[in-house]
Amino acid sequence: MKIAIGSDHAGFDYKGKIIELLTTLGHEVRDFGTHSTAAVDYPVFIAPTAQAVASGECERGIVLGGSGNGEQIVANKVRGIRCALCFSLDTARWAKMHNDANVIAIGERTIPLELALDIVKTWLSTEFEGGRHVARLNGIAAVENSQSQSQPGAFPVYERTMLIRPEYLNERGSLYGGYMLEWADDLAYNAASLTFPKASFVTRHVEAFDFTAPVHNGDIVRIYSRVVKLGTSSCTVAVWCIDARSNTTVFNTSAIMVHISPDGTKAPIPR
Repeated sequence: MKIAIGSDHAGFDYKGKIIELLTTLGHEVRDFGTHSTAAVDYPVFIAPTAQAVASGECERGIVLGGSGNGEQIVANKVRGIRCALCFSLDTARWAKMHNDANVIAIGERTIPLELALDIVKTWLSTEFEGGRHVARLNGIAAVENSQSQSQPGAFPVYERTMLIRPEYLNERGSLYGGYMLEWADDLAYNAASLTFPKASFVTRHVEAFDFTAPVHNGDIVRIYSRVVKLGTSSCTVAVWCIDARSNTTVFNTSAIMVHISPDGTKAPIPR
């Protein structure tokens, strides 16, 4: 996973320790500074950290300061960011499980280093629960969209629930991969078309699937999709699937959707 991180002078020491942890865990880290304990104004470093996540350049972000309050406020000014101030393992877990937080804020002056590191690990290992929380995230996205329709960021989440029937299974008794590809493509199209109803989308590319759990007959899965990156004539849609009973991730992927004009050529997405 590619993770953006930034801090002011008051969060500098913890930032270095968290970067060491993330690197050890195999993540790619982009450090937006600051690079010393000399006093600085935190918006200078926190805003680009959050913007890297909102643009899709990085998948997650971590911002640090003395209390974490100012850093959380700055991060949440960036459209598409859901930044949670975490000061316990429960707040870290709920941040992802209930709020699908893509950025967390930590206060170096408020918690011990070991707890800060455990917060990061807990947040990274927790999955978004979906279900009733999807409507609440859609409400957040609706507020953002009403404020500025022209900027990329958080868009509504679309959901489909599927009961796995015998005809969906391969000879080994697990879900046939072709159905996953079909459903992912369909959900990506729905997310793009419902987010931009004036556009006419075709699928340009679907990323390789990252499968993490098998699916068998009788299982119930929920497939989610959301526009995560917006270009001039195309958008990137994230698609992920959750086992409804175990709340484990089945797969993650993304698709690039291109708007085609009536004459069959690529054109800017109408807003």
